[in-house]
Amino acid sequence: MRCGRIRNGENLFRHCIHPISFRGPRFAPEKIIKIEERDGFLLASLAWERFVPTSKFVHDYGCRLAFGMNNRDRAAARYKEKNRKIYCGAYQLRADAVRALAAIEGIATADVVHHVEMGEIAHVDVRIVLRPGADLDAENTKTAIVDRLWNACRGPLRHVCSCEAATSPHPSAALITGPQGKYSDNRPSLLRLWSILRFYVCVFLCQRSLKDGQQ
Repeated sequence: MRCGRIRNGENLFRHCIHPISFRGPRFAPEKIIKIEERDGFLLASLAWERFVPTSKFVHDYGCRLAFGMNNRDRAAARYKEKNRKIYCGAYQLRADAVRALAAIEGIATADVVHHVEMGEIAHVDVRIVLRPGADLDAENTKTAIVDRLWNACRGPLRHVCSCEAATSPHPSAALITGPQGKYSDNRPSLLRLWSILRFYVCVFLCQRSLKDGQQ
């Protein structure tokens, strides 16, 4: 379900989960985003600032993400405490950085589309279409996409969830500064307040749209 267009200047966030975004104790930028092939697209997931309007909302999303992964692992009888998923923080990039992926050889289009998934209204798809007949190595193409997106990132916004406060050392300490520098929410306080108010209005409208679509 799509609720509004994501304009080029808008902020997106990529959440980092240990051990998925790590190689052992080391944060691995090349693993920050997972690219999947589905429905004729190369797909990845980000979160839209419109629905995570402050760092608290960004981190709440990340905590829910890790919590859900652990619960699914338990349900599938594959959960191991030593490999539990731990939310560490997030990096920020802009929607135009996603659309700029179309400059990579063999990519026809690259877009970022609002797509509510598993109840998360902030979730967006990165959708990439390859040129028909392009003779590409799929893994090399995915590597190029992740590299471009990582190089557009600012951050990190480190975080330690309350349920992980006793974890020492916490993997969030291993996150490194993004290629575009540190992230700072330098919006004026009135603009930040407006973003929060807009968030609640957008959530209401999006939920109503989803409800109408189910009738």
